[in-house]
Amino acid sequence: MRWLFLFLLPCLIFKPLSAQPQNLLTLTIESKTKQKITDFKVELADTPEKMSRGLMYRTSLPIDQGMLFVMAPPRIATFWMHNTFVPLDMIFIRLNGEIESIVTREDTLSQERTRSQKPVAYVLEINAGQSAALGIKPGHFIRLVSGMEAGGGS
Repeated sequence: MRWLFLFLLPCLIFKPLSAQPQNLLTLTIESKTKQKITDFKVELADTPEKMSRGLMYRTSLPIDQGMLFVMAPPRIATFWMHNTFVPLDMIFIRLNGEIESIVTREDTLSQERTRSQKPVAYVLEINAGQSAALGIKPGHFIRLVSGMEAGGGS
């Protein structure tokens, strides 16, 4: 019983901090021909603290929301599902905003690492299966509608 308490304690402590995302930006995903595919409201993970925490300890993620990790400078990005309860699509994005690759991770709480194939400037995490359901694929582009621009044209 003590192990269960120790396992759930971080969830009880951290959920209120992460349950209410702040400062959501609108991120648009477009085809190669600039046709809008969809929008997501995203939190920016642009500090070491935010990047380290990511979506850990959250028990849900609204279908139209995600988190955008800013890799400065661009690099091979490595992610895991440690303390992550929500299955995720990890969308690896080049500096020009082009989607490089997409990995679906349904193995929540896993220590297994996922790496981008090439250096990337951004990683977008959304609910697992959303990329396939919406037809998002490598070669498409992201564009931040509010805030900084991330490729895909202005």
